[in-house]
Amino acid sequence: MSRSIVLLGGPDSGKTNYVGRVWPALDAGRGRLHAAVQPEDIRFVLDVADHLYSGNFAPRSEHADDRRDFEVVVAAEKGGEQTTIVIPDISGELWLNAAEHGEVATALMEEMRSANGALLFVRVNSEADVRPLNWVTSKQLLAKLGNADDEGMPTQVMLCELLRFLETTLSERPDGQPPRVSIVVSAWDIVDQQKFAMGPKAWLEREYPLLAGRLKDIEAIDLRVFGLSVVGGDLKVDDICRNDVQENGLDGRGWVAVQDYEGVWQKDPDLTLPIAWAVGS
Repeated sequence: MSRSIVLLGGPDSGKTNYVGRVWPALDAGRGRLHAAVQPEDIRFVLDVADHLYSGNFAPRSEHADDRRDFEVVVAAEKGGEQTTIVIPDISGELWLNAAEHGEVATALMEEMRSANGALLFVRVNSEADVRPLNWVTSKQLLAKLGNADDEGMPTQVMLCELLRFLETTLSERPDGQPPRVSIVVSAWDIVDQQKFAMGPKAWLEREYPLLAGRLKDIEAIDLRVFGLSVVGGDLKVDDICRNDVQENGLDGRGWVAVQDYEGVWQKDPDLTLPIAWAVGS
């Protein structure tokens, strides 16, 4: 049975590094999902993994000329039911343009209508994050400084628009249940212990209140929020993390923040969890 999972988010939201990191996790087969069949073409994910193994995050692929989709057959257990997961590599710039102008290419709409699950990414402290200004107090000052340029759609508004796209286009799952969307807060390793204990849901409520309110109003899709660290640290500034990756590789690094049965947020080493939940495994 074929299921398509759409991977989406704005520029610099962590999509590419997750795809490059989750493939080794699927290949190792120690998580909720494992690769049941070797993919025909994994050059894209291997390129990203090479960057990570070298101690660097993969460069943003927002302006790449060609799409590099990733398709893999997975199963929850050996010999069990197999599912084809198709993750289209659609740039954050394309998603941002779709949210800003409401113009979605026919091919992209078909991609979304054939999907019954999605991962929506937002990154902590993203350089591409756009926050709305208080124009009552700021516009005149910025004009005097010669810096009144519009930075574009605020990030949380863009994310709300992407949720609207998902709500209106995703198909039901094969069991007739509503489609599932994993909200993935990437770079969750850089938050302090207090923010970690409160969880990514609370972080969204504080940083993106409009988005958090939208999440509470959605009824057509099931939602779950995850925190994500692809390598367990910030390779840009954490010398210890970067040196360890370069010397010892990625095995055992990275985790997903999930709530246990008592509501406590914990680090789970299974990087496949956001996908597994989205497909219903």
